[in-house]
Amino acid sequence: MWFTSSNIGPAAEAAYQKYLDAVTLDEKIKKLEEFLSIVPKHKATEKIVASNKSKLAKLKRQQEEEKQRLKSIKAVSPFSIKKEGIQVIFISDYHAPGVGKSTLLNHLTGAGKVKIGKFTEVPDVGVYMYNKIRYQIVDMPSIMEGASSGIGNGREILSALRNCDLICLCVDLSRDFEPQLEHLLKELSNANIRLNVSPPPVDIQKTGSHNIQVLFLSKEAKECIHLSDKIKEIISENGIKHGIVKIFGKITIDQIVDALIPSVVYKKAIIIGTKGDLPRTSETFENLKKVYSDKFPLIMGTSTLKNIVPDNFGEIILQFLEKIKIYTMANGIVAEIPLILDKGATIKEAALKIHKSFYELFDYAVIIRQGAIQKRKKVGLEFELDDNDIVELHSKWIK
Repeated sequence: MWFTSSNIGPAAEAAYQKYLDAVTLDEKIKKLEEFLSIVPKHKATEKIVASNKSKLAKLKRQQEEEKQRLKSIKAVSPFSIKKEGIQVIFISDYHAPGVGKSTLLNHLTGAGKVKIGKFTEVPDVGVYMYNKIRYQIVDMPSIMEGASSGIGNGREILSALRNCDLICLCVDLSRDFEPQLEHLLKELSNANIRLNVSPPPVDIQKTGSHNIQVLFLSKEAKECIHLSDKIKEIISENGIKHGIVKIFGKITIDQIVDALIPSVVYKKAIIIGTKGDLPRTSETFENLKKVYSDKFPLIMGTSTLKNIVPDNFGEIILQFLEKIKIYTMANGIVAEIPLILDKGATIKEAALKIHKSFYELFDYAVIIRQGAIQKRKKVGLEFELDDNDIVELHSKWIK
C-alpha cells in the first residue's frame, strides 16, 4: 500500500484493505467502489483517486469479458427480447405496492392487464402505435438493491437496457422520489450505463512506439491541457504503454476512465411520474422537476386513473430521441409507414436502411418537401433529410 491514513484517513484506509482482501472479481469491484466513494477528494489524493479509478476500469473490463463468455453458453433468457420498432423500457425501484408500470403499459398498449397490482417477475411487452410508427414498450421487473451485481435478475435487466432506444425511470409520486431515483441511478452507473450524456470527446489509439502522446485538438480541449500527465498515467495503468490520445473537447478524468471501459454505453432517458391522481402529488411532481431537470430534459407526469397520459406520447418520444420520419415513394405512390432515421440523416443512410442494393446501385433521388421554395428537387447521397420528407430513389440500370 503506497499511502497511509495520514493522507486518506483511517476509514478510507480500512476500506482499501477490504479491497486488498477481496477474493472474487465482483467483490474486488464492490470494495474498490466503496473505497473511492469515501476517500477524501483534494490535491493530496488526486493521484490516489486517479490510480484506483484506473484499477476499477480494468477490473470492470475483466468482469465484462467474463459476462460475455458466460452469455455465449447460456440458454435463451426471457429477458432477451427481440427489438422491434422503437424500443422503450420501463424501470422502477423495488417496492410494494409497485410504481404502476404495468398499469401504464396496459394504458398505452392494452398488454399487461393480468399483471396489474402484481410483481412483474419477467418482462412484459406491448406494442404502441402512433402515426404508423411501432413502439415496443417493455415493462421490466423492478430493480433491486445490488441489481448490478446480479441480484433479482439484475444483470439480465441491465443488459436489456443497454440495447434499448429509451429508458423510462418510473417514479411513484405518492412516495419520496429522491430515494427511488438515487437507487436506480446508482445501479445504472454501476452497470456502466450513462444517461443523457454524450460519449467523451476522446479517441485512444495504441501504437508501437513513442510512449503515450496526448493531443488537444480544439480550443475547448486545450482548456484541459493541465490534465495531460494524469491522462498519461491512467492510460499507462490500463496496460497501454504506447499510444496516441486525441482530445476533441472539454474532458474530465472520469470520462477518460469511461473511454477505457468497453462496456460503457450512453443512453437517452426520461422520468415518468406515476399515480398523479393521489393527494399532494402535484407538489411532489414540481419538486421532482426542480431537482432533476438538469439531468433529465424530459420529465412527464401521468395518472392512468384520470387518463392523464399524453395523447401524442409517441411524437414526444420521437422528438426527444431526435429522430425524423421520412416516407418513400415508388411509381407515384407514397408508403404509409415511414422510415425512422436520426436527425441529420442523409439520402445515403435512408438508402442503406431500405436495402444495401439501393445504395450500391444509386443514381439519384427526388425529394418532395412541403413548404420548400423548390418543392421537388433532384439530390445526391449526401443530401440531408428533414422530418416528413418524401424520397424517391432512382437506381442505375444494370447492363
